[in-house]
Amino acid sequence: MRLALLLAASAGLFAQADWPRFRGPNGAGVAEGTPPVDFGPARNLAWRVSPPAGKSSPIVAGGKLILTGHDGDRFLTVAYDAASGIELWRREVKRRNIQKRHKLNDPAAPTAAADRNRVVVFFTEFGLASYTLDGKVEWTLPLDEMSSMQGVSASPVLHDGSVYLVVDQARNSYVLSVNAANGETRWRTPRPDAVGGIYSSPVIFTGGPEPVLGVLGDIEFSAYALTSGERVWWVSGLPSQAKTSPAVAGDRIVMSVNAMAEESQIPVFAALLAGDANNNRRLDRNEAKGVPLAVFPAVDRNRDNQIDETEWNDFRVQALQPSATVSIRPRGLGDITKTAVEWRVLRAVPNVPSPLIAGGLVYTVRNGGVAGISDAATGEVKKEFRLPGALGDYYASPVAAGKHVYFASMEGKITVMEAGAEGRITATIPMEEEIFATPAIVGNALYVRTQQGLYCFQTPKPLAVDVRRGPNDKTSKAKLGRNPAPDAIPSGFGAPSSEQRASGSTG
Repeated sequence: MRLALLLAASAGLFAQADWPRFRGPNGAGVAEGTPPVDFGPARNLAWRVSPPAGKSSPIVAGGKLILTGHDGDRFLTVAYDAASGIELWRREVKRRNIQKRHKLNDPAAPTAAADRNRVVVFFTEFGLASYTLDGKVEWTLPLDEMSSMQGVSASPVLHDGSVYLVVDQARNSYVLSVNAANGETRWRTPRPDAVGGIYSSPVIFTGGPEPVLGVLGDIEFSAYALTSGERVWWVSGLPSQAKTSPAVAGDRIVMSVNAMAEESQIPVFAALLAGDANNNRRLDRNEAKGVPLAVFPAVDRNRDNQIDETEWNDFRVQALQPSATVSIRPRGLGDITKTAVEWRVLRAVPNVPSPLIAGGLVYTVRNGGVAGISDAATGEVKKEFRLPGALGDYYASPVAAGKHVYFASMEGKITVMEAGAEGRITATIPMEEEIFATPAIVGNALYVRTQQGLYCFQTPKPLAVDVRRGPNDKTSKAKLGRNPAPDAIPSGFGAPSSEQRASGSTG
């Protein structure tokens, strides 16, 4: 009864909106709301809990905040009340296989996707699982072991009754569609094997004659028919090994890809032939002295355990495409590269954070805290500058709401910037905890997952006035706008008690 009352009381605190997947609605990173610009561990904090280990980003659907985590061989999906932080349920699946991954990747890196009926999660060492928003198991779909240089990490998309998942890997890449209600496969379309792997999540693009699934891949952006999985159009000539996800605004798609390597790091084939012991102009694993073992399988496209000159040259061309943020406006079918590409920007190109389109501008951030602001229509660079006091590496993607843009660095600095070409900094918030996950925004709440905690920061509401008593009567004012320290908020409402924070449990 107490829990029910607390949840009912908290239900009115936030606007009823959703942030249903990685980077919110259609992965755009833009919300309608007024989250705080002045916040921190001791300012405008509505609640804090300790989630399980993981680097997936939080999502919000139907008043519930949902994220994934891991504990040994257990992969966890946890739901919290978005207004109070009370844990509502957690479910688990068990590891089925082992995936090789980069040390900064994570067993729970992909972000969940939800609608008003269900939440779908993806664990690369298990597969897909679906739960109702109340935590009831709907279905599971185990998937085969995945092979990628740094670990598969794309997030699923839930759209119009279907789940879409892209698995770009060194061998047997594919894009998958399943029935969201029962987990049955609708179609599975093979994709080119990815040299070095691809780590990009797809988007739904509705700016053409028919809605399509847009997938940023290896040197190419491809569109797949939602109902059949047919590849209907594509744009090529992009850099390789994409780690960012594209952003859609109307009929425009913007994507950023950082070059895999510099020319000095990838020698011409003739230089590799020094190791060709049998002089057959093919290099096996022992002969390919200049090729890292992790790269060899991806270069060996025909899978004969040797690298020939054609395979190496194809790899070299892809790897040496210059870093760029690219805008396309798709028209037509087939190869539309010559007509679709609007502009390319070679400055402030991010490695992992995805580009953000908001208010007619494109915002990017790369390691070193170098931010870029460009005109979305023309690509004209309006400003390139360093975010003061936040010069570290960046893995979280920027997000926007109202009149502000939020950047979160790995070292835990959140920069709040006024939206606009001037790049005026409002605040730099030291969280003192590493951040890999992209923040979520719903109404007047900003949700931030660090490596130690999950925070809800809330814009204070104005003091209420009882017009029957008048504005000068002290008894007429509610305490809605006051922000007590976390320990002063009642246990289970607004913030966990000290015992809950210590145990990591709020249920």
